[in-house]
Amino acid sequence: MHVSLAEALEVRGGPLQEEEVWAVLSQSAESLQELFHKDPAAMGFIISPWSLLLMPSGNISFTDEYVTQQDLRAFTAPEVLDGTSLTSISDIEKMHMYSLGMTLFWGADYEIPQSQPMKLGEHLNSLLLNMCDDVTLSRMSLRTVLDICSKHIRNSSCDPPFSYIRKLVRLVLGSLSQVYKASSGHLQVLSQLMPSQSRRSLQLTVPCLVAVSC
Repeated sequence: MHVSLAEALEVRGGPLQEEEVWAVLSQSAESLQELFHKDPAAMGFIISPWSLLLMPSGNISFTDEYVTQQDLRAFTAPEVLDGTSLTSISDIEKMHMYSLGMTLFWGADYEIPQSQPMKLGEHLNSLLLNMCDDVTLSRMSLRTVLDICSKHIRNSSCDPPFSYIRKLVRLVLGSLSQVYKASSGHLQVLSQLMPSQSRRSLQLTVPCLVAVSC
């Protein structure tokens, strides 16, 4: 089971906090590095709030499924929109740095009124701006981002990055659990008012609710 970043923030109704941004950045960079080592040819997806997946383990994954109805242009690197061919691993890496940076800006700005600024420290804000530079060569490499995140984690007294991801996942899974419990309770009340044959049919709908929730 997984939860997209967009789903987590929709349930919360507010933005990522600064340490959550660091956590998502760190875990995403680790995941990208692993994917590059495994199969660089499979890196054609666009990172976005709908394709960045938060895992119950605290890790992060990416997908190109279920995002076809979303407008991904804001998260797509300028060189990709211009139709430039990505001929090297470095080109693909820089494409993902841009998309990840824009996705994190989106998360940090989620549901914040236009009159209010994002609550990001100067260091993190500068890092994300560099990742979103329109000029490919000016963007930070994945290795540099990993080094910066590692240094931040060592110098911070906050919880490990994976713990923040787990909490974001629980926001959604906990919400679904509450919906299921409320639905089950409602069905139990109705079943007491129905004949036995109708009660059996009603009980058969409960697994369906679980499947939809999951």
